[in-house]
Amino acid sequence: MMMKKLFAMLLCLSMLVNCAALAETGKASMGVIDVNGAFDLKCALPEGYRLEVLYSDSVTCIATVKAEDPSKPTLQISVAFNEIYAGIDRLNDMDEDALKAVEDSFRAEESVDISYMETAYGTKLMVVKENLDGADYVDFYTVYKGYEVELILTHAQYDAETGMILDTPPITEAEIQMAVQFLSDMDFVPAQ
Repeated sequence: MMMKKLFAMLLCLSMLVNCAALAETGKASMGVIDVNGAFDLKCALPEGYRLEVLYSDSVTCIATVKAEDPSKPTLQISVAFNEIYAGIDRLNDMDEDALKAVEDSFRAEESVDISYMETAYGTKLMVVKENLDGADYVDFYTVYKGYEVELILTHAQYDAETGMILDTPPITEAEIQMAVQFLSDMDFVPAQ
């Protein structure tokens, strides 16, 4: 009788592990970063999008998530360790002076509007909206475990011959929500 219970418990545990593995397979890996803990960066791709990792080493990961439909925006993602934030778990933990310093760094480059949102799990996101040469950008910035996470959402396309930005439609609220969902679904999975 005891063996049957033990076998049933092991079978349940095995099924649970397999279900968790199946759930995780729906996410693409952007690479492993390994400075303030080793993490495999996993992301769930929006429908009709594909991931292209442009650069990945132990400190930085840069990737692009592009849609098959050219009328949809591109997500440009950067995750990089910043020693200044080594002791900070999330942007939520930064004091007002540190937040102001980050805001000022965005304002130093362009005229921008800065607001805040949260992921589905309550992680604070700095939302920076700018308009440069007719191309709308929305830049989402946060910190996780000392890593700066930045996602730029844009419709910007360039003319290959002139290098100029083509006229592009503005970013919609639905597209902003898609980017927030992307960040909500992004996982820092402890690496082996």
